[in-house]
Amino acid sequence: MYTIKQAARLTGVPEASLRAWERRYAVVVPHRNASGYRVYDEAALAAVSAMRRLVEDGWSPAEAAVAVRDGTAPAAPIDEPAGRDIAGADLSGAAAYTQLFLSSALRLDTAGIEESLDGGFALGSFEHVVDSWLFPALTALGDAWARDEIDVAGEHAASNAVHRRLSAAFDAAGSRSRGASVVVGLPPGSQHDLGALAFSTALRRRGLDVLYLGADVPVTSWVTAARSRRARAAVLSVPTEEDRPEAVAVAARLLGQTPPPLVFAGGSAAAELALGVRSLDASITAAAEEVDECVHGGVV
Repeated sequence: MYTIKQAARLTGVPEASLRAWERRYAVVVPHRNASGYRVYDEAALAAVSAMRRLVEDGWSPAEAAVAVRDGTAPAAPIDEPAGRDIAGADLSGAAAYTQLFLSSALRLDTAGIEESLDGGFALGSFEHVVDSWLFPALTALGDAWARDEIDVAGEHAASNAVHRRLSAAFDAAGSRSRGASVVVGLPPGSQHDLGALAFSTALRRRGLDVLYLGADVPVTSWVTAARSRRARAAVLSVPTEEDRPEAVAVAARLLGQTPPPLVFAGGSAAAELALGVRSLDASITAAAEEVDECVHGGVV
């Protein structure tokens, strides 16, 4: 059984949409645990995933819900490439794109890297692809580099290709401000910015006015940016344990402003960063939804 946050992460459907689909369309009827919280089984996740696919294909939510409930929803198209992994096992779908991504990085094959990204980003919505395919693929890339299976040149080539894709997605999302500004970046000395850039894109896609600062941002520059944009919130990406002390320093300066912005922290080393800092879910989808709700819902 899965909590609503886990269900959102696994299906690529925001928690708010899960609740709305349950209330309006009865596409799923989740169980309740002993504490009264929603929990979802595998069948519910499958139903939600099928409805998401139909809606992305142009169906209205009402039509999609009827098809899912009646069992008449068309099967997902099998139009993704098949391949083989290093051991020779058959691969299909997202796994094939991941294998192409890794093998192309190994060979310094930039065309292959771009092809894998073309396929991976076509697997669903931006948020779903980032959570369920891109981040796991990047983790596999880092693990292969750590095992000396992929040279640093290949790792950099693949990471830079991803950075270009995310930058293009950020630009394409535009700046559809709904009146509140959010500043996103990394603390001084921190360089691993792919997660922060993907998160900034997800925020923009939700309509927030995002100023993305990027990597290695001095403490005083964080304060300047938040002040000049009259930011309602600031989001620190904290990808490694080594980044925590500088992130704490940034948070302290931001929270010391009058009035202070809401301060969030996301990333692998962001948990319980400092008093007054809200830790974000590892899922880009869930984290963006939480910031959006806090910024526009008046959460203090």
